[in-house]
Amino acid sequence: MADFRSIAPFVNPSSKATPSTSQQLSQDSSPSQTTGTSANEGTLGKSGGKQSAATPHRRRRIPGQVSNLACNECRRARAKCNGERPNPCRRCVTRDLNCAYEFHTKTHKDDLIKEIAVIKAENADLQTGNRGLQEQKSNLTNLNMDLQSKQDTQTVILDMLTNNGHDREIIKRLQAGDSRESVAQWLLQQPHLKHHLRTLPVSQKLLFDIVKRVEDHYEASAESPGPMSLNRSQWTSVTRSQTLIGHLFELYFTWVHPIHMLFSEFDFLDGYESNDETHCSCALVNSVCAMACLLLENPDKNAEPIDENTFGTYQDAMQLRDAFMAEARALLQPDSYSHLTSLQAFAVIFLVDLSSGKARSATSYIRSAADHLKIYGPDKQKNEAAQLSYWGIHTLNTVWSGFTYQKPFAPISPSSNVFFDLHSDRDDGLSLWHSYRQPGDDIDEIEDQKRQGFSVLTACHHAKLFRIVHYAINIYCGARGKVTAEAVIGCYKRYLDWSDELPAQLKIEKDSQPLPHILSLHVQYYTALIQLLVPLLRSEFFSASHTEEIRRMVIQNAKEGLDLLLISLQLYSSRYHMPITTFCVVHLGDTMVRYCTEEDQESRDKAIRVCLDTLQQTRSGFGLCGPLQQMFRWTVQSNKIILPENIVSRMGSLNRYGVDDVLDACTRLDYSQPIEHIIGYLHPQIADTWHEEWRKQIDGPRRVSNARLEITSLLNR
Repeated sequence: MADFRSIAPFVNPSSKATPSTSQQLSQDSSPSQTTGTSANEGTLGKSGGKQSAATPHRRRRIPGQVSNLACNECRRARAKCNGERPNPCRRCVTRDLNCAYEFHTKTHKDDLIKEIAVIKAENADLQTGNRGLQEQKSNLTNLNMDLQSKQDTQTVILDMLTNNGHDREIIKRLQAGDSRESVAQWLLQQPHLKHHLRTLPVSQKLLFDIVKRVEDHYEASAESPGPMSLNRSQWTSVTRSQTLIGHLFELYFTWVHPIHMLFSEFDFLDGYESNDETHCSCALVNSVCAMACLLLENPDKNAEPIDENTFGTYQDAMQLRDAFMAEARALLQPDSYSHLTSLQAFAVIFLVDLSSGKARSATSYIRSAADHLKIYGPDKQKNEAAQLSYWGIHTLNTVWSGFTYQKPFAPISPSSNVFFDLHSDRDDGLSLWHSYRQPGDDIDEIEDQKRQGFSVLTACHHAKLFRIVHYAINIYCGARGKVTAEAVIGCYKRYLDWSDELPAQLKIEKDSQPLPHILSLHVQYYTALIQLLVPLLRSEFFSASHTEEIRRMVIQNAKEGLDLLLISLQLYSSRYHMPITTFCVVHLGDTMVRYCTEEDQESRDKAIRVCLDTLQQTRSGFGLCGPLQQMFRWTVQSNKIILPENIVSRMGSLNRYGVDDVLDACTRLDYSQPIEHIIGYLHPQIADTWHEEWRKQIDGPRRVSNARLEITSLLNR
């Protein structure tokens, strides 16, 4: 029993040990009776199995905070680590060690997922807050415009009451129930108001002055045939003048709509007049008016009005455009994205921004419109109207992809039929077209000019043409493998078939006066042919004789396209050219500059003048023409061609456009094709099989001559 230690007497833990009690316990515990200090710290002695002397009680120090991911040094020492990466832990700092962390794959991935989730939540909260602020800003802007308009109206009425002797008439009209706006409209016709407007503070008359000046211009003559008659509906808060809105609609449906048919004109106007939002919306009305503001007749940018009765300056039209655009953008809210009218507004805003020299922001609008066409919810629009929008938006998306050399975003399936359920143009007088510019045009002259417009038929074949352009883009972007002679000539044959299959109403005959949208259709056709063939001229696979044959084809197509531009210039001027036609202008001129020989020097110089004249006329309303004009000038000078002596007058001011202006014109640093990138996709045997494929698919040179226009080249005259 000597080997067992005696049990110490029980001491109540709650009672406090007195010094005498502690001493007694110490005296009763002899070394021979002690086996160790405690269960946790006692150790066995090395001799005779006896236990070693008692040692003091020690506890292991643990950091107050322990990290799930220990640093390399703490992991190696099997020590607790309180480090928070990337900061060094306390242990390494104390010992002056190199504190580094080696991430465990699973742990690191989980941490990143948690961090991403937190960031996404914060981002969603910020976006929600931003949308709320934008909505508040839009509401405040609209409220401010309404208040400003009411304040201006009241200011005019009060001033006329006190100064101009119209007090009795004003009171009589107000007592008769006329609104303040109608009274103000009547006062605007009084000669005293012009002096009064000049005395208003700038803060009061900014938009009021601009809108009223524009309204006065188009409401000046009551006897002249005004624009389309419209019912009074509050579709926009920018202006209440139905004469001005009617004039803007006339400009849009004369020059824009037949080339880019993004919605049904008849259903839109019917919805506008009947206050029906099925085919019409406030955002679409404002975007259409903004696009038409670019077509208003204005003096040159740097010119001042001739007198006080002359329509305002270029800046007036641009500020009016900005007012319509601000309201259109404010009305496009997420809950409206599923409506087809919102997607139509997106496409029109693309045209406005592109025309204004904002191509980078414009691109996002047309991509969004094309993308949401596939996911937009059920719509109440008629099937014919929906088909027009569907193909119009996708065609515009492909057109822009062709000029920026990118694959179309959210393209249509190649097996889709163009306008599979669409009736032809109406024969009820509503489809007639005339060259509308001003509401004061002579009515007899306008009636004589009215012709069947065939705008729906043009839109249908425009969509078919750019299905082929989409095919050509896929050939050269590598989506179909290496570019072979079979693919290129097959695409060329599809273009020729498209031209041969055009109905008689859309063909251009000698000594005819084709409509501007039909001219634009053919100009885009010749530009597409050039873009298909030009990359072959820079290939090393073709012999000199093969290259010369292709060069002649390219120059011939460029000449015919420029001939049509000359016809358009003579019949209608290029003031109303759409931005897509402007890109065709620089591509056709660029081809003549780069690939004409000395024999064609005269035609080349005429082409340069045609391009500069066209760009200068279009520049008065479209901001993108300035950078394009400068880039074309760089092309001419880089090819060591002496510019015409009157280049300064043709180009206007010699402003230097920076890199942002160039990118906002065409989203790239150059408008020309990326030839060096394209020729990398050419098959090494493309030249070996060229003649065989040409004989097989084109069926001899007679097919090429039949596909050309039966007119003498105006450039050779």
